[in-house]
Amino acid sequence: MSVTDIAAAARDMLMITLVIVTPFLAAAMLSSFIVGVLQASIRINDLTLSFVPRLTAVLVTMYLAEGWVVTHLAAYVERSIMLARSLGG
Repeated sequence: MSVTDIAAAARDMLMITLVIVTPFLAAAMLSSFIVGVLQASIRINDLTLSFVPRLTAVLVTMYLAEGWVVTHLAAYVERSIMLARSLGG
């Protein structure tokens, strides 16, 4: 296994991580923005008011995206196993 193969495997791992995490981060950022605008407009500064909607948005996104995430992870594991078999001989 050469340095190029290791770098390609690490890059593939980081890319799949970024692709899988993006919807959850986007949901958290969007809900935080909406709650922030709402808090600024009505002048309520409560920590739980920003935490609970963000948690709810991420949990709903997890529920809705579970099939998509499993598909991406299964494809990644399949590619990794095929690569490991080809390197093993």
